[in-house]
Formats: sequence, C-alpha cells, structure tokens
Amino acid sequence: MSRNWDQTLKDWAETINATDEERGRSAREAIQQAIRGAPKLEHKGIDVFVTGSYRNNTNTRADSDIDMAVVLRDIAFYEFPAEGLVTREMLGIRTSDYSFDAFRGDVEAALRVQFGTSNVTAGNKAFDVRASGARLDADVAVFLKHRRYTGKKTATGAWEYVEGVELRPRDAPAERIINWPEQHYERGIAKNDATNRRFKRMVRILKRLRADMAVQGDTEQQSAAGQVRPFVLECLVHNAPDACFNLEEGGYLKDTEAVLSWLLRATQPRGTGHKLMEVSGLQPLFDGPARRTPQQAYAFLKTAWRRIFGAKELPR
Repeated sequence: MSRNWDQTLKDWAETINATDEERGRSAREAIQQAIRGAPKLEHKGIDVFVTGSYRNNTNTRADSDIDMAVVLRDIAFYEFPAEGLVTREMLGIRTSDYSFDAFRGDVEAALRVQFGTSNVTAGNKAFDVRASGARLDADVAVFLKHRRYTGKKTATGAWEYVEGVELRPRDAPAERIINWPEQHYERGIAKNDATNRRFKRMVRILKRLRADMAVQGDTEQQSAAGQVRPFVLECLVHNAPDACFNLEEGGYLKDTEAVLSWLLRATQPRGTGHKLMEVSGLQPLFDGPARRTPQQAYAFLKTAWRRIFGAKELPR
C-alpha cells in the first residue's frame, strides 16, 4: 500500500509529547544536582544546560536521549586571528593549573556518585548516563569556554571576541571541537520566526525521514541515512531560503519539495555546498574538522527525494 505522504509529513512535523518532555526535564535536573553537589565542583563557576535538539526544539518522538553541556566558566580555550593581530602574550594569558582533563575527571566522578558507576559510560566525547523510568538517557559533554578573537576592539578598547564552548576528545586530545550553542539557539529562533514556525517543523520532518530510511528503506537509503547526522540536517534546512517555506496551508509536501530541491542543487557536484554554514553562522558546515562533505549530504537528499517523490525528476 502506498504511503499517504501528506499525512505522514504532518505527523513527522510534530514535536515530542508531554511525557517525554517531563522525562527530559527530570534528566536535566538530576545532572544539575550531581554537578552542584560535588565537593570538587561546588565552588567553581559552572554552567549546566540542555543543548542539542531538546533545547533547540527540533527533537522528535524518535529521539531517545537528551544532550547536556557542563561548561567551566573559569578558564577558556582561545582562537586567534591568523594575521597575528592578537596573541596570548598581548592578553596576558597564562596556563591554568586546573586542566580540561582534570575537570572532565571531576565531572565523571560526580556523575558516578549521583547515578551509580554502572549507569555512567565514558565515551570519546561525552558521558552516557543511562535512563531510569522517570528520566531520559542523557549524553553529558564537558566543555571549557572558547573565545574566538576577531582582531577588532570594542568601544571600550577591549579586544573583541565571540564566545562558544570547546572540548577535546579522549582519543585525540589535540583535536578541537568547538560549538556555538547560544548563537545556534538564537539564529534558530530567528529562522523559525521568519518562516512562520516552519523551519523547525521541516527539521523534524527530515530527521524522521532519515530514521524511516534507516529502518524501512532499501540498501541505498539505509546507507545514505547513515552518512548524515541529525545536526547536519538541521543546518541544511537552516540554509534553505525563507521562500522555500509556507507554500501550502495546513500541509508540508510543497515545502518539503522546495527545501529538498534547493539543497539538492546546492550540494550537487559543482554546486555551492562549500558555502553552506552551520546554524550558528560561525563555522562552515562542510570540509572542517568534523569531516562532513557535500557529497554525503547529496547522497542523502537524493535518496530522500526518491523515497517521497518516487520517479519524479531530480532537481538540477
């Protein structure tokens, strides 16, 4: 039996139900309690907050965990302009006695005390805290502040910087993973407002489509779904022009066609995929440290198009 795609997309656009929202809130509160109650951490400047799809309201009913960030405000990693306009010496930066690895170790100890050693697994980039009946699984990532200096000065004469967060993977301590959660959050809201709430609904649609392809798709669709992460889908949709949204009242089929069409043209060979940005607007989506490529995105978008629109000609 052929699928009613009009109704399917309407279902996929919806966010999680109230029960999952409450379980997500319980996970957040339990992790905050663990960090704030740890003797080695209680006097440090630490922010604990939800990040990822739960904070950005792009989570779906298929999402099984909540992403949490534990950020030490007292020390930071730095990024300077290549031209040498700003240097460590100019800012008087000193190496801290308390390292990122030490902070991560103290957070790990706090989580194990709170949830039990068997319920906390240390991963390469985050700790997995196993769910209970009252709370969702949580991925807890540990960060320091990150400051990207622009080489310009503010009106007060201070060196200007953009602030994000940074972590170092366990298996590659020289690798820098830099995120911009505040900028991502704010720009996501702005895009959602500009598209009459359609941006985040379209993100949910593509995330559910990816999950559908991974489970029920053919071999090509399953392979393509495995090449892109949900974060990449959110960034792709954010790059689509506002004119791709609100093309029909009460449905999403035309919006989906317009968004996929624009993204297929952008990521195709000799397209403009290298110009696409993360939602934050501060990092290229492709060809950076994360090793994502336009080719991976194009493979997903092409098979996604065929899953919904069948033999209809691909946009060129």
